[in-house]
Amino acid sequence: MTDEPTLIIEIELPVKLSFRFQMLLEGEDGLAVVRCYDPEHKKQQLWTTPSQRSELLDWLTSLPAAFGVKVLDEWIWGSREGDNKAHV
Repeated sequence: MTDEPTLIIEIELPVKLSFRFQMLLEGEDGLAVVRCYDPEHKKQQLWTTPSQRSELLDWLTSLPAAFGVKVLDEWIWGSREGDNKAHV
């Protein structure tokens, strides 16, 4: 196992599709872990590694348009002192 940093990709996703999205992602064998960040504003976080970034973004764009997934932000966990946010 390598000591690779954690990449967090924040997405917007309709709340009613969150469970279906999580089940589809689980089928992608370790591509990312979902964290419900702000359900009121439909925000979720996908925790992955920088080496899996392209694969994850490709997977997100392959989802049906009905999911309405929008990438809002991304950063490496813990690489900026103070707020733990460093944009990629």
